[in-house]
Amino acid sequence: MPHPDHEKNRLAWNQMVDLHINHPEYLTRHVIDGGSSLKKIELDAIGDVKGKKLLHLMCQFGLDTLSWAREGARVTGVDISERSVEVANEIAAKAKLDAEFVRSDVLDLIGVIDRKFDVVYQSYGTHIWISDIERWANVVAHYLKPGGVFFLIDEHPVNQLFLQPDAGFDYFMQEPERTVNPTDYCEQETHIDGELVEWQHPVYRIVNALIAAGLQIEALGEYNYYYYKYCDGWVPFDGHPGYWLPPDGKRSKYPLMLSVKARL
Repeated sequence: MPHPDHEKNRLAWNQMVDLHINHPEYLTRHVIDGGSSLKKIELDAIGDVKGKKLLHLMCQFGLDTLSWAREGARVTGVDISERSVEVANEIAAKAKLDAEFVRSDVLDLIGVIDRKFDVVYQSYGTHIWISDIERWANVVAHYLKPGGVFFLIDEHPVNQLFLQPDAGFDYFMQEPERTVNPTDYCEQETHIDGELVEWQHPVYRIVNALIAAGLQIEALGEYNYYYYKYCDGWVPFDGHPGYWLPPDGKRSKYPLMLSVKARL
């Protein structure tokens, strides 16, 4: 039975895909033309993927998935949005890259794909869309081969305390945050019809869920720079392509991103 709040998000993401495909914050044309959307953190953490089977959870329209294919991985991308999967296949064809894309809610994935992977990867802007972090961790464990590596890189769960200090954000809140007819985060003058539902997962819950699912944590990372231009005035991090600093041009005094590397 589909999760009703995940279904609300699916409908919203179906609308957002076409707003994002050609937006400058995404690198669609760059990937089609032979480039990569991957950043240094994930490339360094995962390393050589040539010939490895890689599962990309919550892949949106697959730019990172296809970039891993360009690195030599045999890739499968999964996303809840059917429009995202449709566009991912279109981009793969234009880029002349082999990839499989599957439409599924990440929490319902077990049984949809029937093989194991050397690497399970999940990136930027995804963990807030998961209602059940323990069930998610079991999905990650289910799809890893023995000795396989899981890597998550995302915004840090604490950062909204600092980025939006007047928003009443609670690091430990358990009830989801609901936004009716939200503005798109790229096209901020455009409103999305429907409702977006987000969940807060403190670091300890993410880590403990993975441990309970049978994974061994190898490394945690915290980063005082960001993966996109958060708002007007933010500046590129000189010498660190793809990353951004606050308007003062200095590294922040609190973590903006979190990474978790684990092994089955």
